[in-house]
Amino acid sequence: MAAIRVGRPERVPPHVPSLRRRLLTRLLVPLGALAVGLGVGGSALIHGFVQSTHDRLLAGSTLAIAERLAVGDDDGEVTVDLPAVAFGMLESQARDNIYYNVAHEGGVITGYLDLPLPDIQAMPANVTVFRDASYHGHPVRVAAQVRRLYGVPQPVLVQVAETTAGRRALEVDLLLWLTLLEVALVGGSGMLVWGAVGRGLAPLKRLRRVIDARSARGGMALVPLPLAVVPAEVLPLVVAINGLLARLDQSIGTMRRFTADASHQLRTPLAVLRTHLALLRRYGTDSAEGRAALDDVEGAVKRLERLLVQLLALARADEDSPVVPAAPEVTDLMQVAMEVAAEQVPAALAQDVEVRFEGPEDGTALRVAGNAVLVGELLGNLLDNAIRYNRPGGTVTVRVAEEPATGPVMEVEDDGPGIPEAERGRVFERFYRLDRPGEPPRTGSGLGLAIVRALADRLGASVRLDAGAEGKGLKVTVTLRAASGDACGLPEISLSPPGRGD
Repeated sequence: MAAIRVGRPERVPPHVPSLRRRLLTRLLVPLGALAVGLGVGGSALIHGFVQSTHDRLLAGSTLAIAERLAVGDDDGEVTVDLPAVAFGMLESQARDNIYYNVAHEGGVITGYLDLPLPDIQAMPANVTVFRDASYHGHPVRVAAQVRRLYGVPQPVLVQVAETTAGRRALEVDLLLWLTLLEVALVGGSGMLVWGAVGRGLAPLKRLRRVIDARSARGGMALVPLPLAVVPAEVLPLVVAINGLLARLDQSIGTMRRFTADASHQLRTPLAVLRTHLALLRRYGTDSAEGRAALDDVEGAVKRLERLLVQLLALARADEDSPVVPAAPEVTDLMQVAMEVAAEQVPAALAQDVEVRFEGPEDGTALRVAGNAVLVGELLGNLLDNAIRYNRPGGTVTVRVAEEPATGPVMEVEDDGPGIPEAERGRVFERFYRLDRPGEPPRTGSGLGLAIVRALADRLGASVRLDAGAEGKGLKVTVTLRAASGDACGLPEISLSPPGRGD
């Protein structure tokens, strides 16, 4: 039996995955991707905003010049009076260069002569048109408007161009501020998430302190963990831990009961062994007292051997909870019953007891849900009890059948002294032995029917005790869970001592 040591928790090894870091990563990675997307969209929005703002000023300057166009009364020449405000509105901290010209009939009336001219005929009148161009090796933004003047057949073109350094500087400043804001947003979100996760995990820390407090004095209290302080997200985990604690408590209780039962029951045969070994030392093996002592030693060893076998069987039956698995094994009840009955024939012969076997005769298979080893061990204990406590010349009958109302059943019936109805509820208790007035004390340990009850719980079966035929003896009925298929019958078989056959 392995020892369970509960003490101080082990040190956390390095590089253990952190739930907080994992949550932080899972949140910050999509948040960073979102920030990148916002940055891309924000850069396009900033570019459009800066362009529209500067284009509006450029259009205002072009319109101011176009509004000052005039035609001379005498010669019909186009003249322009450049207003100072037309270029003042374009002044900025970036000190962009401003270029302009006014062209008519392919010639420049005023302004920069080499400023590129667009196709005037393709442009609509009185509408400001923007275009990007290059002037003296520098990128410029050009606003142009075509005006048709009264008395002048050809349209007049007004152009104002501005270098784009100021626009680019403003875009860079806005993008820098946008980047700083996104970095602050992601960083602040990370710190908030880090703290929020820490506060969210605080109930788990309290739960850890509860567990540590239970093992502070070297023992572990296996009562369920409190669920009131557990977050809903980890509630299934704590419920599973509580289930594990319950099963562990049950297993430890089984081990403790096994230890207590074994220590209690082993004292008697060991005391007998010590007493008779002392007699052997005193009288030797040649005297009548020595030979009687040897007989008693042999009987005590046999009882001790049987007791150990029964204790181990009881421990195996108790090692798991009585919950039946969802998909149990399928066992041929007929075959298992025949094999176990055949194994018990030598013991029955020694007790002068006849063993009979009865099965259905309709030719169908009788299959039950359960492990074949457990079914065989259950039947073996019933047969052992029926043979051991029967009278010389008695009969033990093993029956397997399919009952329409309850399903597959297994019966062991004897014609021995039986068990009084008032005592039938107590015979399943461990080490309970029925004392009968006027009869010698039994050599059993009182574990046979306790093992039967434990095995039946493991199999999901029920056990019932009744009087035998004509009110004599005892009939034990075990109702098992049916599996798919019907009964496969065999004729009645009689396993009898010599000279007692039918």
